Amino acid sequence: MDDEDLRALASLQDFGRVSLPIHMRRCRSLLPPSEEEEAAAEHNKGTKSIKRKQVQSLVDLCLRFVTKHFESVYMDRILSFPEAEAALIASMPSNLLHRMAKTKNRESRATIETLESTLQGARRDVAQLESARDWAAISRARMAEQQHVSDRLQRELDTIQTALSSTEVENQHLRAKAERAEKQLLRLEAKINSLKAEKVVLKKASTEAHRREMKLSSELLSAQKARLALSVQLGRSIRSRRQSARSGHLQGDAQLSDPSSIGGSSSHEFSENTTSSNAFTQQRHSVTCHKRPRAEGSNIPYPPSMRMEDQH
Repeated sequence: MDDEDLRALASLQDFGRVSLPIHMRRCRSLLPPSEEEEAAAEHNKGTKSIKRKQVQSLVDLCLRFVTKHFESVYMDRILSFPEAEAALIASMPSNLLHRMAKTKNRESRATIETLESTLQGARRDVAQLESARDWAAISRARMAEQQHVSDRLQRELDTIQTALSSTEVENQHLRAKAERAEKQLLRLEAKINSLKAEKVVLKKASTEAHRREMKLSSELLSAQKARLALSVQLGRSIRSRRQSARSGHLQGDAQLSDPSSIGGSSSHEFSENTTSSNAFTQQRHSVTCHKRPRAEGSNIPYPPSMRMEDQH
């Protein structure tokens, strides 16, 4: 701030005590240039070849200073001396008042825009907070639902674990039962193997008994054949004796003339024939049969004659 600004500030601070003409001259000197002056200045700037840096005019600086300190300098004094200051404001040029009002309006609009932007930011924050609150409520509801689902799943897990433990216990019982069944199966297999061995032994014994039985059957058949041959031979001998007896009878009939001789010889011959016939009959009915030993595991019955001999 230069000396001129300091002097302007001192004069503005002592604005209430200065005379009106001085104030009016100062304010008129601070008026912005007219349109003609601006057009002439622009024309002169266009004709100049060297462009200089634009410097703010004293009017703009004064207006900036006046508008900056308007509330602190004028409004206080307006409130203190309303009539004098109202007359002072009325005596000020309309352009200056208009410019000051525009500056104030611009500042107010900037403040309003700032406040509106702040308000919009606050509304956005409120909306975000509300959305966060809604999201928090939704999250709490979801968390409660997930907690409910988690509790239900925990109960199901507990039930499944209980069922699993019972299944494990049952599985252990089944394993023990399977081990016992396997042991019994091994014992049964061993028993079956022993029975198979016994079966093989019995089969061998049965085969041997069957062989012996066949041998005995063949021996019996040969004995029957021998008996048949013996019976045939006996029959032949009986027939020959009968023939000899018949020839004897014929000779006896021829010797009937001698009773004593006939009686003695006939009685003797009759007794001999009777004795021989009884012996033949006894020999015929008492055929010698060899005892047949019973084979082990054989179901072939004995003949009746062998049964009778066993009973005797």
